[in-house]
Amino acid sequence: MTSIGAVILAGGDSTRFGKNKLLVKLKGVPILLRVISAIPQPRIIVAGKYAVDIIAQFPDEIVIYNPNWTLGMSTSLKLGLRYFQDKDGVLVALGDMPLLTREIVEKIVSSYTNNCVAVVPTYKGKWGNPVILSRALFSEVEKLQGDVGAKNILRRKMENICFVETGEEVLIDVDTEADLVEVSRRLP
Repeated sequence: MTSIGAVILAGGDSTRFGKNKLLVKLKGVPILLRVISAIPQPRIIVAGKYAVDIIAQFPDEIVIYNPNWTLGMSTSLKLGLRYFQDKDGVLVALGDMPLLTREIVEKIVSSYTNNCVAVVPTYKGKWGNPVILSRALFSEVEKLQGDVGAKNILRRKMENICFVETGEEVLIDVDTEADLVEVSRRLP
């Protein structure tokens, strides 16, 4: 039986959005809560600029503050993997993808085997999120710097990636007010 932890990356400063987009409500529910609801336990949230607000809004969640959030996403990713260093793999989710559902995430998690160096959801051939990174990749992720995720590492490991076709939800995030309008239109 493989053990997987989950990390929700919420350390950005929402530059394009202009304010903390993760706490903006879509049909009455904060964007980040929609993501949290789709991600299984055990999970943590790695927060940066808006850590105090996220902790206050979600007191029952484990929130880790990334003091180096200004150095980019790689710093939050590394903190999350260190937290779950004893797990076989880590599901890495982005906090601004409110269309994710528990069913999609379960499909990704159930696709993970010991033969997978990673699980990447796709929609019509396009890579999406959340992804699962196996422990075999943790040391390579530790070398990342800047505002990058693990995609470049994964591109070098293509033969060992398990892909799972999902819905378009794995491609859709909220970066701007226009994105917010589009995502809101798609919600039931």
